Amino acid sequence: MEEDQEWVKQVLGGDPHAFAHLVNKYKNRVCSLLVRMGNSPEDAEDFAQTAFVNAYKSLQQYDASRPFSAWLNKIAINCCLQAWRTTQKKNPLVPFQESIKAHTNEEDPESFYLAREKQNELFAVMEELASHYRIVLTLRYFEELSYQEIAETMQVPVTTVQVHLYRAKKKLRELMGKRGELHEMY
Repeated sequence: MEEDQEWVKQVLGGDPHAFAHLVNKYKNRVCSLLVRMGNSPEDAEDFAQTAFVNAYKSLQQYDASRPFSAWLNKIAINCCLQAWRTTQKKNPLVPFQESIKAHTNEEDPESFYLAREKQNELFAVMEELASHYRIVLTLRYFEELSYQEIAETMQVPVTTVQVHLYRAKKKLRELMGKRGELHEMY
């Protein structure tokens, strides 16, 4: 965290090349987050680029007492949500299966196939959730952020994160129950 603040100070001090270090450090993480939110890899790269441009333009507003990664994730999420709003699509996400690696033994084709099918069904159900629920689930279970980190990223109280996560899991279970699948998995 302190290293990031040092790079930010250098950028604010007039060294535009210092920002390239931050971009190189976080570009894969930001793209990965955006893909796990359900964007195609190409869209994720576009949103990430926009996020980095926006971050550079508003770097003087960065609060050094907070993690740079949380601030940057929030900008990336906002870029994505703004694009979704402008296209006026309720659920514009591509299938999540493009974004997740199967956590199975690929040498066993049957278990690999079954796990992939369960994943595909889970991600299809996730696409039916409201965007703020998808975001909180993605940050918690795919990015493995703590409640506090999610709260900082989303700029909401921890209790809001807890409520969104509770409701997201409840809605996810409800939707999976309607489909009659994945009960044993989640």
